Formats: sequence, C-alpha cells, structure tokens
Amino acid sequence: MALQIAGLRANETHLPENERVFEDPYAEYFFPEEVRKMVRNIDWVKSERAKYEAIMPGVNGALVARIRYIDERVSDAVQSGFGQMVIIGAGYDTRAYRIRGLSEKLRVFEVDHPVTQQVKTEVIREIFGDLPAHVAYVPMVFGEDRLDEKLFEAGFDSMQKTLFIAEGLLMYIPPPAVDGLLAFIRKRSAAGSSLVADVFDTTIVDGTSPLKEARMLRKFVDSEGAALQFGIPNGTANAFFKQRGFNSVTKTTPEQCKENYFSAASQNRNVSPMFQFVYAVT
Repeated sequence: MALQIAGLRANETHLPENERVFEDPYAEYFFPEEVRKMVRNIDWVKSERAKYEAIMPGVNGALVARIRYIDERVSDAVQSGFGQMVIIGAGYDTRAYRIRGLSEKLRVFEVDHPVTQQVKTEVIREIFGDLPAHVAYVPMVFGEDRLDEKLFEAGFDSMQKTLFIAEGLLMYIPPPAVDGLLAFIRKRSAAGSSLVADVFDTTIVDGTSPLKEARMLRKFVDSEGAALQFGIPNGTANAFFKQRGFNSVTKTTPEQCKENYFSAASQNRNVSPMFQFVYAVT
C-alpha cells in the first residue's frame, strides 16, 4: 500500500502544472529507474489513472484530495507554533522533507514497521546523502509494540503542541486501538495538539455501502490479507471525537477539497464520496 500511494503521488507530480493538485518531487525515488522514466511520461500517467478509475471510480481523485488536505494541515502547523509532528504508519510519506519551512519548525517522528522503515531510510539517504536531523525514525510492530513507549524512547516531548497524522490508517485497525490512539493524543500531548485523519462510514467497513468503489476496495483489501475494521456512522464524526476528549472537530469531504484545491483544468476529475477527512483538536 505504501508503494501504491507513493506511485499515486509520483504520477500526480508529473501531470501538467495546471492539472496537478500537489507536487511531491521525492515520491518517484521509491521506484527503480525504469519506473521513474514511465511516471515522467504524461500519456502513461493519464493512461494508468484511467485504468484505476475504471476499477474504483473516484478513488484516485479522493486520494489526491486527501494528500492535499493533509499537506495543508501540515503547512498550517508549521505556521502556527506546533513543535512536533507524528506520522503513524508513515510508509513512504515525504511531508517531512517537502513541506516548506517544516525542517526549521517541527521535530518529526515517523512511526512504521521496521521493514518498511529500512526501505524508507535507504531511499532518503539516496536523495539527501544522509538522514535529516529533524526526523526521528520510530520502528514499531503494530499489535506488539506500544506507541507511547516507542515515541518517548525516540524523544517525544509531551509538553510540545503536536500534529498527529493518521493517513489511510484508522480504517485498518480495530476500534479499541483507535480509542487507545485518541486517548494517547489527548492525555500525552500539549493542549492544542491535533489529529488529521481520514475515516470511513461504517457501511463501507461492513460491506453495505452502495458505492462500487467501496465494494472494490473491500475486495482488494481482502485479497491483500487485510480487513477493514473501523468506521464511524455517517453524521456522527463530531460526536465521536468530542466524546473522546477533543474540543474542536472539523469534517471535510473530498468534494469540498475539490472545490478548494482542484484548478479549472482538474475540475472534471471524479472524486469519490467514500472518504471523510477529520481535523480534531484537543
């Protein structure tokens, strides 16, 4: 999954400037040189996007919207006095390296499986010559290790206002683990800390959604040996997070992101309503 999302970011980056919704100059480095050459070909990129669209309508557009939405929340954190950022299940995320001004303002903790993280750090060294000093790589086996212990071992400061990112994560972990993560954010980080995440409606998780892309996603996840485990009933996201101690909750739809971020040249791109984006502040 980490490689697929990196591929999506690489593809988006090589669209014409008036069509792309964001730019990630580092995403293509997670692929061999022959693949990098392909993603630099606009016709190939658009062909691949069309194939993906036929299988899961609007999902590419929704994922592009998600990436840009989270990019914006990170930029806001850089500008508004946050001291730390924690990326849970970081995969091949490159925000720590590509968001303007971040390296001077935020200490970043990238949490992920040791195997994925080893690949990640090798690529980062290839790009920059060494590992950037503002990033701490936190190896963690989910379901075995404790997030709090791993973060504090890596130097996490509970007195710092922190942005937590859970991108493409919550729907794949059981509800008790979601509650545990939210409790950690609320209890062990400074007031004003926040979480940005994408969530699914429960109908997508339980298979009752009428959306074709939701059915195809469940089929794909099953084929990968995983499962969708967590969702929030439609219209209850605000109540859900406030019941868990968050003072302010903003929910944003992919369609709203399309209106805000997609230019005239990209306005005809299909965006699935399957995803919901949440920004919750302690």
